[in-house]
Amino acid sequence: KKCPGRVHVEKGEVTKESKREHNHRPDRSKIEAKQAIENMKKIAKETELSSQVVLRYVERVIKYKNILIIITKSVASKLPGISSMKKTIQRIHQKEIMAPANPRTLDELVIPTEYKTTIDGKPFLLYDSNDEKSGKPRISIYSTEENLNLMTNCNNWYADGTFSSAPSIFYQLYTIHGIQYSNVLPFLFALLPNETEETYVRLFEKILNLKLELKPKTFMLDFELSAINAIKKVFPNTSLHGCFFHYSQALWKHIQDSGLAIKYREESNFALHIKKLNALSFVPPHLVINAYEAVLETEFYIENETLLSDFLDYFESTWIGKLCRNKKRRNPKFLIELWNCYNLVKYDIPKTNNSVEGWHNSFNSTLNALHHSIWRFIEALKKEEKLNRLKMHQFLAGTEPRQKLKKYKDTASRIKANCNDFENRNIHNFLKGIAQNLS
Repeated sequence: KKCPGRVHVEKGEVTKESKREHNHRPDRSKIEAKQAIENMKKIAKETELSSQVVLRYVERVIKYKNILIIITKSVASKLPGISSMKKTIQRIHQKEIMAPANPRTLDELVIPTEYKTTIDGKPFLLYDSNDEKSGKPRISIYSTEENLNLMTNCNNWYADGTFSSAPSIFYQLYTIHGIQYSNVLPFLFALLPNETEETYVRLFEKILNLKLELKPKTFMLDFELSAINAIKKVFPNTSLHGCFFHYSQALWKHIQDSGLAIKYREESNFALHIKKLNALSFVPPHLVINAYEAVLETEFYIENETLLSDFLDYFESTWIGKLCRNKKRRNPKFLIELWNCYNLVKYDIPKTNNSVEGWHNSFNSTLNALHHSIWRFIEALKKEEKLNRLKMHQFLAGTEPRQKLKKYKDTASRIKANCNDFENRNIHNFLKGIAQNLS
């Protein structure tokens, strides 16, 4: 017999209930299934996650914002079919992004007003070089007045580019981050047409024009010469630092290229002596060459001179400088001050760009597609901007920033103790002490 009982629900809340009695027992699993569908719709509406990713919560426990969903077998039996739920999610995504046709070239790109503002309606597209009709390759800069103000108070900037999340009509997404409440957060997003020095100069000059008070003390990036040279031109008083992780990666690549990888992996003593070259980053910059030459005079490097010749030739030309006939060294490809970490460690400034790369990886996974439409990309940026504002409000209210894992904190503490005690240590013991803390 059909149940005469009725209840009206709006956005999960009971708004009206009939006086007629229900003629059946309550079906808790059916109620939970409906709640699961509502939560699924909420996640689909507020994120860029694909239908497949959204549906994963059907199989296990998931916590999204303040939503904790537990799907039991009885609840799963009351859910619609997977294909039906996928279509529901896709319809929500389409409704959320009723976008214009995706342009095939930058010349076709005309940005509507709704893609120039934040979710809260504040200016977000702060610069589009197309407005100047200069004929130069197009650059777009997304940020907010609030973020630019925060950047003026950030002494240390961190920058990195990514290609996988950039819309197909642009070459790369380049972001600048700063530290707020002990967290590295993105403040500015730039879409660039290439990675030439000229383009980077245009980018940094325009950023400076947007806020003349911008004067970072340090700027960390990877070892990209075009960006390094551009920053030197636009911010001549800023101290540049390459990411220590990228420095270590570069050395590891050439260890492999020089045929030393197996020996490095299998012989711990061999690896420890090679790591002393990584450890040179933590020697005061004016003493690095002396320290390097002291390393070359050790028994290990003398005995393995032939084996290490290719690797040391690369190391000198790239990081130290080749020795001339007059016993002076030429400038290396990357100046010692660029890859040196001594002062960063002394003053508790991060020595890597890992948090920035982590942000890029997270943003790439959020978009969940290579070279998606420009409109989906901008919508994702707008959501990211709002999320960052929420984080800053939470930190301001006293929410504890995410802490480093204990093993990383302990390693950083030991390295700093070594650096603080540099003047009291023999250079060989110092380099060995640092090398033992490097992975």
